[in-house]
Amino acid sequence: MHIKNTFLREKIGNFYDDIRPYNEQEVGEAIERLNESPLFFAGMRYFFPLENPKDLVDFMSNIKTVSDFQLKIMHRGIRKIIERSSDGLTVSGIENLDRDKNYLFLSNHRDIFLDSGILQILLVENGFDTTEITFGENLMQNPVFTDIGKINKMFKVYRDGKPRELVEKSLAHSAYMRYAITEKHQSIWIAQRAGRTKDGNDQTHTGVLKMLDSSGSSDFESNMKELNIVPLSVNYEYEPCDYSKINEIYQSQFGPYVKQKNEDMQSVVAGVVNYKGKIHFGIGKPLNEEYEITSNILRINDKIKELAGLIDLKIYQNYRLFATNFIAVDLLENSSQYSEKYTPNEKERFVNHIENQLNQLGGNRNDLRIMFLKMYANSVYNYNKTNSIFT
Repeated sequence: MHIKNTFLREKIGNFYDDIRPYNEQEVGEAIERLNESPLFFAGMRYFFPLENPKDLVDFMSNIKTVSDFQLKIMHRGIRKIIERSSDGLTVSGIENLDRDKNYLFLSNHRDIFLDSGILQILLVENGFDTTEITFGENLMQNPVFTDIGKINKMFKVYRDGKPRELVEKSLAHSAYMRYAITEKHQSIWIAQRAGRTKDGNDQTHTGVLKMLDSSGSSDFESNMKELNIVPLSVNYEYEPCDYSKINEIYQSQFGPYVKQKNEDMQSVVAGVVNYKGKIHFGIGKPLNEEYEITSNILRINDKIKELAGLIDLKIYQNYRLFATNFIAVDLLENSSQYSEKYTPNEKERFVNHIENQLNQLGGNRNDLRIMFLKMYANSVYNYNKTNSIFT
């Protein structure tokens, strides 16, 4: 580890080797381990169904670098996911990026794997390098997923521990990301909150911004400018994990929700295989010209709160709203105000989808239906919040 900045070096400390992705020298051994894993090859058959195991072993053995793995495995795999389970992917705002700069993409978070994964293929297909990606330690319990993640430029984010330990680890995460952007010259993808948005109401958690600021050695505005934050808006016409999200929201009303064993991995699989309809990624402009909104605020917590609100509005502004979002509002409000935004067939398909999902859930059907509709409607309500500011 060669970190020029002494301040960052001290903050990362002993966490560095546990946090970081694999370097190029570690790829070969990781590929050898994956080549011996039945679990890895079971997953590979979804993406390479016509190739026999020996062909796949030979194919994997020719992967020598991180770039090889990302382009030959991850890129190809994500394109297959989009082809098989969606009605197409679009992107806006790619012109807001400069190929000579590094960014911290701060994204709303809908799917464990695809939010960051799809961004990578969009960047590569438009002439940019891939980003490093936050990867929750809950997804690194299995050594196979650890190898896949760390070859794919993912770095570990700790979720568990005593309060003091979590503060230290949070500071180490922040310092590592600042180091990656300023010294490794790598962009970063990070979610605007811990965990996925369950109800469609995307909001930036102030703790994320506090964490990002904590590794800076200057004032708040300078610390944030150094990270070159870009808001990223993600929307799926059909949420691939809507069933499990609604189940969690509903069950949480009656006590703490306890995840089942392997539930996170089941969500990863559901995100891969379940139907998504249309997908859109909206890339915002870097925030570096926006910090005058916080420069005259005295208290750091008030600065963070103000910036979180601005990021939310930027994310809402760049949503691509779909028929399902407008149908949900009309159904919730028993109105037809958005009827020009969708067809009768689209409405029928969406209603059937919700009813089919409700048939698999136990509980008050009307309450569950409202939760489903709000999950899709909240994107419209949030988008409408931008009208008085941006129009």
